[in-house]
Amino acid sequence: MAGLAPPLSVQEGQLVEQAIDRLLSNEPIQYVIGRTVFHGHTFMVNPSVLIPRPETEQLVDMAIGLPNLPEQVSVMDACTGSGCIAISIKKERPQWTVTACDISTEALQTARENAKANVAETNFMHTNVLSDDLPAGPFDIMVSNPPYIMDKEKSSMEPHILEREPHLALFVTDKEPLIFYRALAQWGLKSLRTGGWMLTEINPLLSTETAGLFAAHGYTDCEIITDMFGMERFIRCKLLR
Repeated sequence: MAGLAPPLSVQEGQLVEQAIDRLLSNEPIQYVIGRTVFHGHTFMVNPSVLIPRPETEQLVDMAIGLPNLPEQVSVMDACTGSGCIAISIKKERPQWTVTACDISTEALQTARENAKANVAETNFMHTNVLSDDLPAGPFDIMVSNPPYIMDKEKSSMEPHILEREPHLALFVTDKEPLIFYRALAQWGLKSLRTGGWMLTEINPLLSTETAGLFAAHGYTDCEIITDMFGMERFIRCKLLR
């Protein structure tokens, strides 16, 4: 009958069955197909990296929309994961120098593959943001989507997130929920140029506390910005010495 698709081969049928089984076991569809779209670009994803969320695209727009930037801009993306933020910034501003870091060697390998696939020359570094051995810059922009979900929030999370996505990229302890923001604030004091910008995704439950932390470290114009869903999701602040 005209218009009907040809029947699946035995191998194709097995692949479909395997995909269905993976989906039924709460594996995210992005991991099953091995890719997702972020800021208009395709990125490979796997269980070593967090699946990029659509709201995080706003961090890219915030970075490329900053006012009064110098002609030569240097960007650091901390806790890069799949590299989606850094690579998307580079695609939008190819003249900028973009560096990204992560503690996970597996995530960095994925990020490098994504940069190559998207033809975006990005520098990657194996770095623990919580250590004292951090790149000195200087940077005009530091951007980050670090772990920020508190352990006590796990009970309300969907199984496909809790069981499948990397906890290293998601969770912080209830005792130190702002540990990564404190590290970023201190790193920025040493590595941001005068007038440089700090842009971070945050836990909406801790938006006021996170903004206060940056202000206490000497950052100015600390602004809480809502995401597409109306959640207090980002902080933008500036470092003036």
